[in-house]
This record gives sequence, C-alpha cells and structure tokens, in this order.
Amino acid sequence: MAGQDNATTGIQELGTEVLSTRGSITNGLSSPIRGFRFTANFEGLGTTSFKTVEGFSSDVDATDYREGGFGYLTKRKVPGLINYGDLTLTKGLYSNPLLYNFFNDYLEGSNFTPVNAVITVFNNAGEPTASWSVINAWPNKYESSGLAADSSDILIETLGLVHEGIKRDVTVATA
Repeated sequence: MAGQDNATTGIQELGTEVLSTRGSITNGLSSPIRGFRFTANFEGLGTTSFKTVEGFSSDVDATDYREGGFGYLTKRKVPGLINYGDLTLTKGLYSNPLLYNFFNDYLEGSNFTPVNAVITVFNNAGEPTASWSVINAWPNKYESSGLAADSSDILIETLGLVHEGIKRDVTVATA
C-alpha cells in the first residue's frame, strides 16, 4: 500500500492525471464522442442517414521559397493552398433513387449548383454533440454494390462528394 501511495503521489507531482469518465473524479472531463448516431442534411435533399461518412481531412501544401541575400542555401517553407479530402457516403440501397438522382442531375448537367451540408453526431439522449458544415459540395462519384445470386447481403450505394471546405462547429459541443 505504501508503494502504491508513493506511485500515486509521484504521478500527481508530475501534473499528470489519470483520465477517467466516472464519478466526481473526472474534473469536468467527458468521454470521447461516439460516431455511430449521425445524420447528414443536404440543401435540396433534406436530412438522411448513412452507414458511413468518411473523408474528414484537410491539409496545407508547403511551398518552397528561396530568399536572396543569405550566405547559405536553405529553402524557406511557406503555406500554400488548402486541400480537402473528398467525402464518401455509403448507405443501404432503397427503392427511392434519391442519391442516384442527385448524382445523375450533375451528370446530365441539369443541376450543377453546389450544395451545403451539415453532418451532425448525436449522443445517446439524442442531443447534438458534434457538427461539421460542408461547403459547396457536388457529387463526383456514384456506385452501387454488385449483385450475386448466392448472397443475401444488403445492397449498398456510395456517393462521392467534392467540396470547397469543411468546418467543425465547435458551438455544438459547448452548448
């Protein structure tokens, strides 16, 4: 017991806390958000659910720049353009061809207006806990899973979205 007290005291002296999500010892800490209850709301499509939404990524290009007047040959790195990963949305295939029609409208050129979307994650009580706004999205890929006479798997449709930005709404988590 004495050794355990010393170990605990040593951890506290280092300023390191044991992360726990139980009881009053959490000091305001909460558990990470679980990503299995979410919806996506698209302008013109309304709110729908998906099996997966993937591709929440962004990165900044680094551009090499050489300044004159230095006695050494070193390149400086300056920030360049921001790149956003394509979003990939998958869901079970229903008789209503909503996603296919959304893609096909772009394919045929009858509607090439980018749309905004909001993807929201909910906790077990049904309250929003995280949200992302997708800016000026348009479909660049549609795919449906294959057919097989020896399988009873659910058909899956996949929609790829290109967009001009994705922003995390931090007010949802603090509200």
